[in-house]
This record gives sequence, C-alpha cells and structure tokens, in this order.
Amino acid sequence: MSIYSDWLTDRAESYRILAQFFLNPPDEEALHAMRQDFSLDSKEPLEQISEDFDHLFSLSQGILQPIESLLAPAINISYADVNEFYAKAGLVIDVSYETSPDHLSLELLFMSYLVENNRTEMEKKFLEQHLMNWVPYYCDQISKEAKTEFYREITAIVKDFLTAEYEEYEEYEEYEEYEEYEAYKDDDYGAAL
Repeated sequence: MSIYSDWLTDRAESYRILAQFFLNPPDEEALHAMRQDFSLDSKEPLEQISEDFDHLFSLSQGILQPIESLLAPAINISYADVNEFYAKAGLVIDVSYETSPDHLSLELLFMSYLVENNRTEMEKKFLEQHLMNWVPYYCDQISKEAKTEFYREITAIVKDFLTAEYEEYEEYEEYEEYEEYEAYKDDDYGAAL
C-alpha cells in the first residue's frame, strides 16, 4: 500500500468513527476504546453519557438533534439538497431507514464513501456546501449544552477534524492555482508577462 492510499483509508475510517458519535450512545466497550484512541479526559460513567446523548441528540427529546435542515434554516438547506448529492454519487437512502438523510451521521458516512471512492471534487463541494456551513457552529452549541465532558471533547474533535479537512482543500486549491500560473508563465503565451 502507498502512503497516499493509507492516508485515504485513515480519512475514510475517521469519518466512519465520527459518524457513530451522533447515531447512538457508546456501549461500554466502545466507550473504553474511544477514551484510549482519542486520549479523552472524560471519566463519566456510561449511564451519564447515555443520558447526555438522549438530552442532546435523541430524535424524540434531544435539544440539538444532529439534522442539518433543523439546525441551518438560515442557509435554506433541505434534506432534498443532501439527497441530490447522494444521488449524484449513485447512492439512495433506503426508505425503511429511520434517520433523516441530512442527519450528521449519514453526512459523515457519505464523506467516508466519497473518500474511499476518490470522489475528491464531490468531497470538497459537500464539505463546503453542507458540513462546514453548520457543523462547526453545531459543535459549539453542543459544547455549551452538554452535561458531560465526553460530548464536549467529542465535538471538539469533530470540529477540529472537519476544519483541518477544509483547510487541506484550501491549501490544495492554492497549490493548484500556483501550478497553473507557473505552467502558464512558462508557456509561450505567458512569456510576455
């Protein structure tokens, strides 16, 4: 395996892991693994973390349900916009699936799929048009409302990861623009510059 393919695999796996945080509370084994893998300071018991999950994310009672169209109405996004991205990637959400297509877990799993399938342009667009438009603010809101250190730490990780991904795309674009300029400058037409 090349360094590049290892990097893609790691990124895809990171998106899958982050998606789990917003779909269900962890079980004892997952909680232990998360604390080790992410070096979390959280010491709350599983029961308290599960209660906080319900308080924050539960579809029946959560105060900050992780659904883009509920949390980003000012930018006029609907789950149909997200479904359009899924369709362009050749994916369809099974109608029996009980979660909204613009649920954060599905959006993160979608990014994992795009990374695994080397759909870089679509990754960039989805990150810009959807995730970065609401998730950083959403993570800040969770940090304020969370009753456990666990979810404050998790949302900081999610926000930092997505911000780093976004900055990586920006740096890549700057590099591409520079390379195009250098190629143009070296071209006969650009020699007049």
